[in-house]
Amino acid sequence: MINRILTNFVVTEEGINRIRHLLKELVEDVDAQTALLIEKSGQIVATDGDIQGLDTTAIASLVSGGFASTRAIARLIGETEFQAMFQQGERASIFMYSLGTKDILVVIFTDFTKTGLVKVQTQQTAVALSAEISQMQGR
Repeated sequence: MINRILTNFVVTEEGINRIRHLLKELVEDVDAQTALLIEKSGQIVATDGDIQGLDTTAIASLVSGGFASTRAIARLIGETEFQAMFQQGERASIFMYSLGTKDILVVIFTDFTKTGLVKVQTQQTAVALSAEISQMQGR
């Protein structure tokens, strides 16, 4: 799924396909439930994986707000910002990573998935997504 209207960049058909491909690869490589690309404003740009039963709109809004508050916390301790956040539950966990474009890559995965693998693969995917978004923004 991709929302062409609510993004801060021009989404081309080629760009959509590349973003979808990157998210699909990430979900498959780490055996995640789902991956979401969220615009810094809290709007969903694209998803891949199983989103059935997830309130992705609420997740996107809360993740965006969470990153906004952690930016403020980072500044209070002398950091520019925190690039990643991780929340671990009994059965499911979420890893969130801020792209260079300030958009956010979110990976939701179960306790069967290796957290270290999720972190490494998410960081690599974030680099590729940042390049793709920057290209679409004309940077």
